[in-house]
Amino acid sequence: MFKKLGKGLFLLLTTMLVLPMVFFFFMPTRIISKEVARVKLSLPTSHFMFWRGAEVHYLDEGHGPVVLMIHGYGGSARNFEELTDSLKDSYRVISVDLPGFGLSDMPLMGLQPDYLKMYRDYISFVLDTLQLHDVCVMGNSMGGGIGWLSAGDHPDKITRLVLLGSAGYDPQKIAANLTMVRFKSLGRLLSKGMPEFVTKNRSYRIYANPEKVDASVWTLNNEMLNRQGNIESMLALAWAQQFPDTLLIKRIKCPALIVWGKQDNVIPWEHAERFHRDILHSQVIIYDSCGHVPMMESPGRLKGDFIRFVMGS
Repeated sequence: MFKKLGKGLFLLLTTMLVLPMVFFFFMPTRIISKEVARVKLSLPTSHFMFWRGAEVHYLDEGHGPVVLMIHGYGGSARNFEELTDSLKDSYRVISVDLPGFGLSDMPLMGLQPDYLKMYRDYISFVLDTLQLHDVCVMGNSMGGGIGWLSAGDHPDKITRLVLLGSAGYDPQKIAANLTMVRFKSLGRLLSKGMPEFVTKNRSYRIYANPEKVDASVWTLNNEMLNRQGNIESMLALAWAQQFPDTLLIKRIKCPALIVWGKQDNVIPWEHAERFHRDILHSQVIIYDSCGHVPMMESPGRLKGDFIRFVMGS
């Protein structure tokens, strides 16, 4: 009897291990070439330029005071699409694809890449190349971290800052929750691309209200993730475990609006008060019934709070 149980258990475990391997081996590739992605996923407002040998992409529309929007890890400039549509009549909205995400290539980084310096240099390049002054930078998650670093780097050009569920404090603890950090075997499993169900599940995780998650959102995000080279860049960035010095937050002198979703499952909303404590001229707004991406889940409310902030600062 025990011999039969042991044999059955062995077969069950073998099946559990082999089936996923067979699935991924025979799964058709979801990787989209850069050429196809450029045609399929760019917009009439898309612009491309070269930086350090890499082609980088940004969206630019509207007229008026400049708002520079920076997406988070695994995102793209398209994450700000609905908010941009509501602001472009009164503002010039520039949304960047960070190198390694969206339609932007990752530049060659050498054997010991410094990703923090690279992203800070990239924002400096955007500000200089597009000749931007008196800019309001809006950043979500990792993009918020790049945003506050850039505000400290360029106090003469960045005059307002909006942080949306921003990275900053306890970065090792936050990063430890990333599947890409915990399981390095993902590099092999994702060699044929990110399955759409993974992107779908992530969308439900970062929203507080499941009914607001539209299939078009995770489909677009999945296609962006599967653009040639993006998954490798994301994995390399996650495994590098490079984090900014949070003491640099205190050097920010411009007015800052700190917005957080109370149901943020990625970065706790209590971090908003920590930013408020360290940024001298700042205010905090907490959105109930909102998750990690306020610009996608509550764009109407964010627009109103943004305009009041800009007009009052």
